[in-house]
Amino acid sequence: METSLITDDVKLGLLIAIVFIVAIVAFWPLMTVFIWAGAIAVALLPIHQRLCRIVKPSVSATFITVWVLLLILLVMSLAAFLLINNIEHIGDMALSMITGLKNTGLSGFLPSFTEAQLSNFDETLKDLMVKTLLSFTGNVMQTLLSIIIFFLSLSMLLFYGETIWNTLSNSLSPRLSGAINRMTEISENTIYALIIVQISAAMISFALALPFFYFLGYGDILLFSSLIGFAMLIPLIGAQIMILILALYFFSLGDIRGVIAMLFVGYPLLSGWIDFYYRPVMMGKRVAVHPVIMMIGIFAGVPFMGFVGFIIGPVLIALVVTGAQLLAQEYCDPDL
Repeated sequence: METSLITDDVKLGLLIAIVFIVAIVAFWPLMTVFIWAGAIAVALLPIHQRLCRIVKPSVSATFITVWVLLLILLVMSLAAFLLINNIEHIGDMALSMITGLKNTGLSGFLPSFTEAQLSNFDETLKDLMVKTLLSFTGNVMQTLLSIIIFFLSLSMLLFYGETIWNTLSNSLSPRLSGAINRMTEISENTIYALIIVQISAAMISFALALPFFYFLGYGDILLFSSLIGFAMLIPLIGAQIMILILALYFFSLGDIRGVIAMLFVGYPLLSGWIDFYYRPVMMGKRVAVHPVIMMIGIFAGVPFMGFVGFIIGPVLIALVVTGAQLLAQEYCDPDL
C-alpha cells in the first residue's frame, strides 16, 4: 500500500489557503475596505488592550468602533459646514483666479468655463461639487454597504484579531515564530505611525496656519487654516496643492506679497518641514527604519497603488528592511 507524501496537516493548510484565495478573489472589490479596516484596527489595538483591562473585549471593540464612527462624522460635518457656509466666498475665490489668470501663462493649468458658467459661477461650482461627490461614491447603495462592512470589519478585527493571530503563530516553530512576530511588530508599528502621525500632522498644520494667516492680514483665517488642515490629511500632495492654489489666488488679486509669503514662508512652515522632517522622523522612530526609506514607501505606494498605497507602500518597505536584517542575522550567526 502506497503512503501519501502529503501529510494531513499539509492538506489542511492547502485547503485553508484555497478558501482564502477564493474569498480574496470573490471579494476583491472590497479589499480596500478590508485593508483600511485592518490598518485602523492595528493602530487602535493598544487602546483596545488597555480598555480590556476594565471592560469586556466586546464592549471595548464596540466602544472604539462607535467612537471612530463619531469622529469620522464629526470631521465630515465640520468639512461640510465649512464648505456650505463659505460656498459663495470659495466661488468668488475660484472666479477671481479664473478671471485674474486668464491672460497669463498660467491659464493653461486652469479649467475652462463658458461665459454662461462664469456669469452664474455659484451654481457652476455647486454642480461641479455634486459631480465630484458622485464620482467618488458611484453606486450609492454599494457605497453604503462598503461603509457598513468597514465598521463591522473594524469591530470584529478588534475583538477577534489578536486571538486569531496568537492561535496561528503558536503552531509555528520557535525560529519561524520569532521571525514572523518581529515582522508583525514592525508592520503594526508602521501602520500605527502612519495613521497617528498623519492625523497629528494635519492638526499641527492647522494650528500653525492660524497665526500665519492672521499675520498675513487676511480676514478668512479659519477658512484658509481649515483648508490647509484638511488638505494635509491627503497623503503627500494635499497640503502642497492647497498652498499652490492659495498662492495662485493671491497672485490673481495682484497681491505679490501674499504670493511670496505663501510660497517662501507658508510652504516651509505649513507643509515642508512636516512632510520631509516631522512625518518621516516620527515614523522612523516608531518603526526603527530610516526616514528616507519610509518616504520611499510613501512616494512609491500612493501613485502606483492608489489611496490604499499610503498603508501598503511603507509596510512593504518596512518588511523588506526587516527581512534583510533577519537574513543578515541568519547568515552571520545562524544560532540566533
